[in-house]
Amino acid sequence: MALSVAALAMSCTTDDGDATTGTLSLTSEGVMRFAQDGGDGVINYTLQGAKSGAKVDAVCMSEWVTITEVANDIKFTVAANDLSEERTALILVTYGKQSEQVIVEQQGAPNVEFMASMLNGSFEKKDASHPDAYRYTVVLSKYGTTRDTDYYADDCYYKFYIYSSVPAMSDPYLPEGEYLFDAQSTYAVNTFAEDLSEYVAVDKEGNATATKIKGGKVVVSNNKIEALITLANDEVHSVQYNGSLNLNYLITVEKGPYSTLVQDYEFDLQSGAMILAYYGDEYMVGRGSWDIFFMEQAGGANGDFFRFSVIVDTVELDRKHIFRTFTADKMSTFAAGTFTPGYKYNGNNIGAWYILAENGYYTSTYACIVDGSITIEPDGDDIVVTADVIDDNGKRITGTCRCIYIEEYNRVGL
Repeated sequence: MALSVAALAMSCTTDDGDATTGTLSLTSEGVMRFAQDGGDGVINYTLQGAKSGAKVDAVCMSEWVTITEVANDIKFTVAANDLSEERTALILVTYGKQSEQVIVEQQGAPNVEFMASMLNGSFEKKDASHPDAYRYTVVLSKYGTTRDTDYYADDCYYKFYIYSSVPAMSDPYLPEGEYLFDAQSTYAVNTFAEDLSEYVAVDKEGNATATKIKGGKVVVSNNKIEALITLANDEVHSVQYNGSLNLNYLITVEKGPYSTLVQDYEFDLQSGAMILAYYGDEYMVGRGSWDIFFMEQAGGANGDFFRFSVIVDTVELDRKHIFRTFTADKMSTFAAGTFTPGYKYNGNNIGAWYILAENGYYTSTYACIVDGSITIEPDGDDIVVTADVIDDNGKRITGTCRCIYIEEYNRVGL
């Protein structure tokens, strides 16, 4: 099956002594590209001004291309390529002494065969850059990644930015289908774009080398991904993955622990403050996302400061939905009633953290919270948070914060 097609200017030759009448024109593209496993191709043509019964002929001198039928169109078959090099053939279409040509290009057998054990990625709604398609970021590797730019040492990462007409309705799953390489990065449906897709090799010291992809296709079927791609250095890679098509990221790649607590910590805050920030369906899972900050005093300039990112049952903007117990989402399920465990990304604190503030600055006393639970309850005009959590160094943080100063913000779209 043809992978992609590039336009080629057609040439046509005539001879004044030619007894045929009419003009031959090809309506197919002049370059047809096939995968290593070959497939069938069709050349379409027109004869304008020709007599009834006029016949077109087609011939190819390369034995791996077979012309199977010349009728209202021209059908041909491309054999599998057992060589690692790409190859090119020429199909000559003639009508009398008129001729036009089609170039057939085919990928070679893979130089590299890679079996991925991890699928990571994310989903994006349509926006101004890709108004006609939803974008799925797909990263295939051995060990996984927290984001599409975080890598483990001694691993390979195949990154595809796939465009589909199918939105993620709940948990983001990669839609089934065949996605062809888009050399022009038009972000068309059923393609993966050249500008963002690449192969990254990471050596044992953690040094990463990226190589662009210049051709290929990605086929997604039931719990399976097969990709055959050509890199900018002309290497052909065959990539396979078997498993869930759910798109999420690992919690962390950076080495911890980050916590500086040297012992368990207990707090009791009776005149605290809280900031609530609503982000809507931030993870495209059909559930609402809130960032919750509670602290010893308004503004967080001094004393204990906590932050949690939680998932609730609904996208409705109403603080009543946060009144429940949340547990650590250690498997990145984005399920309702969970909070994101703490981690670092590009040096920033993400997810659940405890920090001690002093005179408007964070001190060196802090904890990356990775397990446990928090319970949030209303009490009259106040909100009470009860925490029993564990940091990444095994220290336990427990206590209660009564928040008497509360601010709430809608951050959807910001």
